[in-house]
Amino acid sequence: MLESSVSMPDPKDRALREFESVLLSLEKKRKSRIYALIHTGAPYHICRPSLWELAAERDKFRRIDTLEILVHSPGGHVDIAYQLAKFFRAHCKRLNVLVPLYAKSAATVLCLNADHVFMGEFAELGPLDVQVEDELEKGKQSFPPLNEFKSMEFLKEHATEYLDFFTELLVERGLSVKQALHEAIPGVVGIMNPLYGHIDPSKLGSYRRMLAEGEEYAKRLLTSVNNERVDDLVQQLVWEYPSHNFVIDYDEAESIGLPVKRLGLAEEKALIRVILGLQEDDISYSGFVAAQQTAKVRRGKQRAGLRRKPRKVPAAAAEPTVSISKRTGTAG
Repeated sequence: MLESSVSMPDPKDRALREFESVLLSLEKKRKSRIYALIHTGAPYHICRPSLWELAAERDKFRRIDTLEILVHSPGGHVDIAYQLAKFFRAHCKRLNVLVPLYAKSAATVLCLNADHVFMGEFAELGPLDVQVEDELEKGKQSFPPLNEFKSMEFLKEHATEYLDFFTELLVERGLSVKQALHEAIPGVVGIMNPLYGHIDPSKLGSYRRMLAEGEEYAKRLLTSVNNERVDDLVQQLVWEYPSHNFVIDYDEAESIGLPVKRLGLAEEKALIRVILGLQEDDISYSGFVAAQQTAKVRRGKQRAGLRRKPRKVPAAAAEPTVSISKRTGTAG
């Protein structure tokens, strides 16, 4: 039997080719330039290399009227997301963000100074409550410091309920309100003291500063585009959602004041298809698509950086341990 000399196409190269073809087609249709920020799985997220990749493409940002950022990311470092968002805003006349599936956590920061955020039917943004690692006491699993403040809110409500209960009970038994309060307060203090005793004020202060980072970045980006609901939006995104993975879909994003629009169905389907193709082959992608690329160049780009391994960072430039990042099993 004669062996065929025709080599089979590389599935990864095919997925990359289809992705780039769809983006080029969308650029023509939408009359925009599309910068892709696609993170398909661990360890890919918004981090220092994301900034380096942007710097490598900075000369391509000249004379852009409408810039659109295609985002598919679980999050990452909020300070890097803030720098990316400011750069994008400064290098175009109109800035849109396209979210076919998800732009969670720090990736949501990229949406805050956009003119419009185009969301698909399955698209979701996420809260901006920072995630922290404390291997000494909490192990390797990251956790939200917001939990500490939610616990304090619960304790406050719990103490008030106890005080109301004991005061009302003593009044029913014949004491005046003044006498009832005099007797009830020491009892409530005795119950609550052991619970409050587990709170470390120094850690609580540290956690508050971490949360303030997300607050301040969000406030600055929203203010830069004259959003009329800055304070309410920051409060909602940082403090009000019950979990870090809470789904902020189109309806929720619209209700809290984000400038959302529906992503066209045909565009949404095409983007989901090619993003899932990249995800299946574990390919992450950052940057513009060149108008003319040969398969050889695409393969070279893929080997050189599209499917990146974590880069070694000098100790002096290492990322801080505080980050908004993907949590085990979910996009966060």
